[in-house]
Amino acid sequence: MKFLLFFIAVISFADRSVAQSANAVTKIYIIRHGEKETGRDPVLTAAGISRAGDLLRALKNESVQKIYVSRYRRTQMTGDSMRIQLGIDTVHYTADTLCDDLVNTIMQHGDFGKTILIIAHSNTIPKIIRKLGVLDYPQVDIPDSEFDNLFLITYKNEKARVKKMKFGAKSAVSAPMQ
Repeated sequence: MKFLLFFIAVISFADRSVAQSANAVTKIYIIRHGEKETGRDPVLTAAGISRAGDLLRALKNESVQKIYVSRYRRTQMTGDSMRIQLGIDTVHYTADTLCDDLVNTIMQHGDFGKTILIIAHSNTIPKIIRKLGVLDYPQVDIPDSEFDNLFLITYKNEKARVKKMKFGAKSAVSAPMQ
């Protein structure tokens, strides 16, 4: 909990100091990697590659400045269209069950007051959302068949808010919008 409060304080301070010169706001987009093959470190299927293109089209005008991907090929491949087409730097993080490495990596890169994209996994997205300050977000894994969720976390008055949207082709089974 101390770590979370420190993170929110850093974001708040960074937002204020950056905002004074450029009215910057921290925006964090979070998605799950695209549809994948089976195996230990699978690549994307044709549908997953198509979804990566959908991601590019959905976020190309959102001024994403950095993409965070786990060390798995499926997350990296999902971000490739944006990385290549828009020339966005990519940062690798270690996917862990507490999401500590991701938050530490974001802090180390000083990406406060910026718009970033995190490409994660179904079992870590709810934890990431909570770790980034949306404490009332449900701690339920995203179903294995859902790939079309797009979450946006914004900060206002030191409070994190999340908005759930959809992008690309509809997943086979989708949960109701929140």
